[in-house]
Amino acid sequence: MVSDRGRLVESGRGRWWDSDPRHRIMVTTLLLCSLLCLGSLLIPGYVRPGGTYAAFLTVTVLMICVTIVMSLLREQPPVVYAVMVYGSDAAAVTALTSLSDSQGARVGSLLLVLPTIFSAIFLSLTSLLVQTLLMVLGNTVLMWSGGDRGPVLALHLAFAVISSLVPAASIRLVQGQRNAALRRERQAAVTDPLTGLVNRRGLTERIERLLAAAEDAAPPFGLLLVDLDRFREVNDTLGHVSGDRLLSEIGSRLSGALSEVDTIARLGGDEFAVLLPAVGDLDTAVATAGDLHDALARPFLLDGVEVDVEVSIGVVVSGAHGTDATLLMRRADIAVYVAKERHVGILGYSPEIDGYSPERLALLGQLRRALDRRELVLHYQPKVSLDTGEVVGVEALVRWCHPERGLVPPDEFIPLAENTGLIGPLTRYVLDAALAQADAFATAGCPVPVAVNLSPRNLTEQELCPQIAALLDKHGVPADRLELEITESTVMTEPLRARRLLTELNELGIRTAMDDFGAGHTSLAQLRTLPMSQLKIDRSFVITMDTNPENALIIRSMIDLGHSLGFTVVAEGVETQRSMTTLSSYGCDIAQGYHFSRPLPPEAFLDWFSSRTRTATATASASASA
Repeated sequence: MVSDRGRLVESGRGRWWDSDPRHRIMVTTLLLCSLLCLGSLLIPGYVRPGGTYAAFLTVTVLMICVTIVMSLLREQPPVVYAVMVYGSDAAAVTALTSLSDSQGARVGSLLLVLPTIFSAIFLSLTSLLVQTLLMVLGNTVLMWSGGDRGPVLALHLAFAVISSLVPAASIRLVQGQRNAALRRERQAAVTDPLTGLVNRRGLTERIERLLAAAEDAAPPFGLLLVDLDRFREVNDTLGHVSGDRLLSEIGSRLSGALSEVDTIARLGGDEFAVLLPAVGDLDTAVATAGDLHDALARPFLLDGVEVDVEVSIGVVVSGAHGTDATLLMRRADIAVYVAKERHVGILGYSPEIDGYSPERLALLGQLRRALDRRELVLHYQPKVSLDTGEVVGVEALVRWCHPERGLVPPDEFIPLAENTGLIGPLTRYVLDAALAQADAFATAGCPVPVAVNLSPRNLTEQELCPQIAALLDKHGVPADRLELEITESTVMTEPLRARRLLTELNELGIRTAMDDFGAGHTSLAQLRTLPMSQLKIDRSFVITMDTNPENALIIRSMIDLGHSLGFTVVAEGVETQRSMTTLSSYGCDIAQGYHFSRPLPPEAFLDWFSSRTRTATATASASASA
């Protein structure tokens, strides 16, 4: 690791004196210090009655300098801690005696307070000595030297300013054995213990160094964020040991596909990153990402089982996408998230995919406050039996009554909540409000099940089922009056997690439905084994069935398939009488859509329900009289 003011020098050739020209500067500087100390003894009046103490200290400094020089030349580092102070301020002495060895090494110490009777020439030369050492080593910089026999010494130069008039400098030589320990400690701090790759901290440091170099017109560098899709399935199926082995093999395969100048890092979990110095532009970085994608596409062999790994890669380049490490990492994370969501594998960052514009960030803060202030409300859309015409359920749909913007549509704030970790609190908020309303509906004579949508992110919440059970108890609502809807794409993307959650919900007595059926690619083998009670046909098929005969045939096939597998089939998006009649003729069980009612606030829904019940009762009475 190379810094601007200090380097690791580990040369196995030659003596310490020859390993770095700066070592000669150090020795020369110490010799100069010795000569200055010797010369100070010749200053008229310096050695005088009462001045013996100052002369003694000067001779002591001379002996220390000579000892250090001889030790350096013999490659036998002494254990010395020397402090030089300009002035005789008592505060300086008090402060300097509190200086400790921050590296924890065993050192000797000597405090020297040099009287102010030095001539101006001597002070200026001493200042030159300090500046020379600073130029060589830098402030609080450890400089290492070593060879075949291991590290020789570390020279640590530090400066302290006690006051504007009392600067101080310290020189410390630490035993060589401690140097290796310090280096090992430093290496461990920037290394991932599982894979041996650079960790997040090490990657950030390297990004910052490249950014500093970019100020000197260095070419842009690329940053790739590599995220494994469905890695949890490997852990759940083969165990964590196999999962760890897979992560190590992925690191090795990435290393084999890149050059020695590139940096590969494991950020934690199933996230990796690749740093490409001097990549030039986004197209080149994306092309390299394609090579990595191909390298990881080959199966991995774990305990005799071939495992296919799918990855999503987000790509950014310095300059165009950011000039600090935090911003580059965040934008790479956005790119990889959108790549995963769109199932495109690789995606370069662009402002169009960034949901974190200043306006969106402001909206996010307002959404957090809205949850606390309970500004979010639920509207309810009825589900109607096509056989009897009765209301057999309602779907709870969240709405945000913004104090300034009015009603904010859910497709604007729900994705924002999913991307920022607010979806958990939002889901619990909706469940709490929906169950409270289910109890109120039952009291008002409408004891129908209430359906709530779950987000794909909810599948990762291990406490979801216990929280739902607690909410059911809180509101005294039977479990069979709660329905939870999960989209088909979620079941397809996270089959193991979805199956586990559905099984737990089924054990609680909660009914579940596959939402947006037909929009994904669920296999029949998966479908027939899922513990679900309903299939909800995606509305994109239903709203066009009047004008698109092919969609009508597809809907009929889906209804027949659902019935053959034991599901109740629901059609959402029913907007016309013709659609309702056709669906009824196909044997569809339940319909939902604007043909019956738009989503309504609770009071309006109860009014609609009462009106529909009165109409149905009057119709039934008229039929009976006839």
